[in-house]
Amino acid sequence: MLSNPAAQHPLVALSAGRRWLLSGLLLAAIVAWLPAGRVLLATGLWLIAPGYLLERSMPGPRPPWLLRVTLWVGISLSLVPLGYLWVTAVGGSLPAPVLIISAILLALAASWAAWRDLAGVQGQPSAATWLLMIVLAIGAWLRAEQIADLALPAWVDSVHHALMVRVAVETGRAPWTLTPYLPVVEMPYHWGYHVVIAAAWHLSGGALPDVMLWSGQLLNWLQNVAAAALALLWWRRPSAAVVAAAIVGCISWMPAYYVSWGRYTQLTGLLLLAALAIAWQQWLDSTHRRERTGWLALAALIAAGLSLVHMRIFVFGGALLAAQSIVWSLRQSRRTIIAHVAQALLAGIAAVALAGPWWWLLLRRVLVPAAAGAQSLTTGGSYAQLNYDLMWIGPNEWLVALALISGAIGVARRQAATAVLMLWVGGLAVLTNPWLVSYLAPPAGLALLIYSLTQRKWLWSGVGVLLLAINPATVRLPFLWLLPVDIAAISLFLPLSSLISGGVALIWPAQRRWWQIGGTAVLLGLALWGANQQRAIVNPITVLATAADREAIAWVAGNTDPTARFLINAAPWLPGVARGNDGGWWIMPLTGRWTSTPPALFVYGDAASVQATRQRSQQIIDYGNGQAIDLERLIATEQIDYIYTSPKGPLRPELFASRPGYEVAFAEGGVVIYRVAPDRR
Repeated sequence: MLSNPAAQHPLVALSAGRRWLLSGLLLAAIVAWLPAGRVLLATGLWLIAPGYLLERSMPGPRPPWLLRVTLWVGISLSLVPLGYLWVTAVGGSLPAPVLIISAILLALAASWAAWRDLAGVQGQPSAATWLLMIVLAIGAWLRAEQIADLALPAWVDSVHHALMVRVAVETGRAPWTLTPYLPVVEMPYHWGYHVVIAAAWHLSGGALPDVMLWSGQLLNWLQNVAAAALALLWWRRPSAAVVAAAIVGCISWMPAYYVSWGRYTQLTGLLLLAALAIAWQQWLDSTHRRERTGWLALAALIAAGLSLVHMRIFVFGGALLAAQSIVWSLRQSRRTIIAHVAQALLAGIAAVALAGPWWWLLLRRVLVPAAAGAQSLTTGGSYAQLNYDLMWIGPNEWLVALALISGAIGVARRQAATAVLMLWVGGLAVLTNPWLVSYLAPPAGLALLIYSLTQRKWLWSGVGVLLLAINPATVRLPFLWLLPVDIAAISLFLPLSSLISGGVALIWPAQRRWWQIGGTAVLLGLALWGANQQRAIVNPITVLATAADREAIAWVAGNTDPTARFLINAAPWLPGVARGNDGGWWIMPLTGRWTSTPPALFVYGDAASVQATRQRSQQIIDYGNGQAIDLERLIATEQIDYIYTSPKGPLRPELFASRPGYEVAFAEGGVVIYRVAPDRR
């Protein structure tokens, strides 16, 4: 009698799902030997494990795996900041040992849960899944290639993100207070991203710039997964998910271009937005009470986390939920709608309560001063205008055209997904351009007035008259500083990819083999072409620091007193806020030393310190513009110990080379740090 081959080979007897799990764990063990691999694994653990363990406990059937992965990320990005929030609120902290032990327990629990969940998974992935994996792999290679030449994260946001991560690591708390580095207390600036990266830094070790760069590209790559999940949510077709992933990962310049700005908080917020949309749609579509309750609770949790990560995307998420709810309500009875509205209000209250300490801080630091007239929530000028270079960056003209064509196809075929996406984009346009309300309200009022008169519903006639009164001649709505139009423009890759992928899925004859082969070849060709175009996507103008700057900062950390004070280069940025223009600006977040131009978060300090910082930076800027500035007096007044010079700024090496009292302490790659003699300060 023949023996059973499976009995002789235990690995063969395992389910396909368990074999995939073991392969993944083996790959993780190999990757962990690399510094970048440790960053990716540590960040991935915090992004996946908490959400997976919570989501798998939900009642009812599970959605497709793409939606589940996006939900895991969104839930995790909510749980970690909420943990920091409440620990901070009660006066506690999360030191490194607690985080490391928590991470080990999470890894063990998630591995054991996955082992059990994958026991019954058999068979091989479908052709669409393999194609999606190839597209995601191209996107992963591209994200790694894009940061290959960066010594430090780019541009302005990265500098203050690094300082906030440093504070979160050192205190084990939410970085509301930036002392002793800056005189900033109870800062109303979103911080959810920073505590997640702080937790990852505790696990991975290494240098903070590397942690930020690699974790940032992981967040950027996950946008491909989120876009694929949203396309699958709207269209229910795997081909739509593949097309959306290819567009966001390889063809559209957004969000890949975010690396040029260090816009990591918005990336994180958009991942939460995708998870929130999925949970909300699952709630709307659920038919069993227990399932509805679970999904609504999950949506409230994710909404609370989103308010900690990025308030602008929180508002954009509200617009998406409104669009989903409006389209859903068109097919529901009045009784069902009223019941859901009541439940949604309760979920909103729960979300605010979950993030209660943060909302209370915002109320005290932002809303109350605005109500008292001490500060304004409105803005104007260039800040409120659309930057057309951003709107039409890369292939955006083609993407917008394709999205409009796909939208027309969806409307012709009466697709609810098309209505949701178009309503969402319209909502974003109105939120970031409030003046549109005065033009949209009169036509809506006229239509409502005609309806009320013909149907004899007199209550609605009053609403129609009110809307008619809101017109450009009577109402002028201001722009809000929270919602600049550029933020919406650089977020359009999500609705655009969903619309285009839906149009392709609606018209593509998927049953014909040769069409499948041809479509696959075209899609992969476009993905590779787009990836090649984006390899050098980092804008050189936004690259402030070089490898020489990084060496100089390492020297500062190891060879200067922690209380040393540095005079560094400065350049104009936003009104009233200067920025650094070389690696000297990174001295404070990476070494803790004082710099004459600090990270931009100094604006949240008291009025006197803000004014002093502005004047100090302006003197360096004025000096670079040729004005007569007494640098000797500035150095003495500010008790400067070192001067960080480079070829990029007003403070150039040759300026101090021949002056007595200035000794070269470090010189490498054009960066020269001068030590100031005691009699000069």
